[in-house]
Amino acid sequence: MRTTVWTGCCNRADMKLLIDTNVLIGIEDNGPVRAQFANLVRGANRHGLSIFVHEASKEDVMRDKDAERRKATLSRIRKFQPLTGVPTPADAKLVAQYGKCSKPNDFVDAKLLHALTVNAVDFLISDDIGLHKRAKAVGIDARVFAVEDSVAWIRRMFEPRPVFLPQVDDILAYQLDFSDPIFDGLRADYRPNFDGWCKKISNEHRPCWVVRDGKRLAALVIRKDETHQRAQTINPGPKILKISTFKVASDYRGQKLGEQLLKQFLWYAQLNNYDLVYLTAYPKQKTLLMLLDAYGFVQTKITADGQLFLEKPIERGPLAVGKGETALAAAMRSYPRFVANGSVGKYVVPIRPNYHAELFPEFQQAGGSTGAATGRPGNTIEKVYLCRSKTRTMRSGDVILFYMSRHQGVRGSQCVTSVGVVKTVRSSADLDEVKRWTAKRSVYSDEDLEAMIDEADTPLMIIDFLLIGHLSAAVTLDALTNACVLTSWPQSIVRLDEAQFVTLKAMMDLGFEF
Repeated sequence: MRTTVWTGCCNRADMKLLIDTNVLIGIEDNGPVRAQFANLVRGANRHGLSIFVHEASKEDVMRDKDAERRKATLSRIRKFQPLTGVPTPADAKLVAQYGKCSKPNDFVDAKLLHALTVNAVDFLISDDIGLHKRAKAVGIDARVFAVEDSVAWIRRMFEPRPVFLPQVDDILAYQLDFSDPIFDGLRADYRPNFDGWCKKISNEHRPCWVVRDGKRLAALVIRKDETHQRAQTINPGPKILKISTFKVASDYRGQKLGEQLLKQFLWYAQLNNYDLVYLTAYPKQKTLLMLLDAYGFVQTKITADGQLFLEKPIERGPLAVGKGETALAAAMRSYPRFVANGSVGKYVVPIRPNYHAELFPEFQQAGGSTGAATGRPGNTIEKVYLCRSKTRTMRSGDVILFYMSRHQGVRGSQCVTSVGVVKTVRSSADLDEVKRWTAKRSVYSDEDLEAMIDEADTPLMIIDFLLIGHLSAAVTLDALTNACVLTSWPQSIVRLDEAQFVTLKAMMDLGFEF
């Protein structure tokens, strides 16, 4: 076996992936994970990406008390290159940098993240919710993929092909084709009562959100209104939205359709004054659980058949930051609400119409245009935007207001259209570094990034942000200048003072109070 010592990062053809051993353990008894992992390995081999296992991972496996499982996992580990020679800080420094480590496997997680931090590898692949949360806490989650996300990323980057532009349609259950492959798993779960369930939700005219690719269902949410007495939730409601089915077809996993549907029903719940959203999920649904955890769903109990009960209260009014909480954490917890008081900065960010269309495809769909097909992740809540601004005051939790520059005949031209909250801000003039930090969420092609780097006389500014929503009525340049919010059309990022923002806020309608 070839042993490789880390040498830092390099170009796309030599990208390095680090596998968490929790993935190798999980493939033993989970069919979907096993299939996705096989796709990952095939894709990496096909395109010359190197897969590594950290030397610390063996320590984790050796603590497994199940001898047969330990043997099987070690056998899988030997199929991949060992990542050795990475300088690892003492335990105290790992804790200081990556958070509290109370168990041995916590230190292993910290060592994996440290290998990422020092660029021994480009990306870390794990389905461990705790590791993803630890990466998010230290601001490197943009380089940590779930298995299915990594498969979609490889296809998007190395196997370019036209992909449908996802659009969510609102239909009724009797309009569903229950022979569609998306129902295969549900048919097995509901056996022998699947046909009865189909008839029941059809007769009830149960409302659904669907994403279609031609005639196929790519993703599906079935919802219903419930009372607290019926729902038996821990949180009282009383106006409760139950997500009774939340499904992404296996062929479409990793394309962020789950995130798109999450955005759909959280926006819907906020705009329609629900008090609570809840759903149930099995522990094996790790990707879904990571997504729900990130956006404020809390496990409140376990059902008799082993499903996790997950609830998210929907509050109203201006969002306050909790004790020990950051403005960003508050926005994630209470999404789509966000902190808009004087504790956070406010910025107008100019954006070209073509990038606006790719970042916010649903904005033009709302105006009656579906836009062009694209394989890039424009359907997400979390996004990344690049510019050459020299602004250095923008911070996590700040509010950004996107201003679309002029384009004749395009809805939103010369207007503030959309609102976001900053996750992280970075600057870099190094192409490989920019690719690392934008890979997970980028709507930019390699050619776009290379052109931006070549043109830049200053480092590129990389803004990771949450999309809060789009204004019901875009605020025009004339309105902005007449109210003295802006003096002219913005050529670069403009910071607003609190008085300017208060003036602009009075013209902004997101459908809920902020």
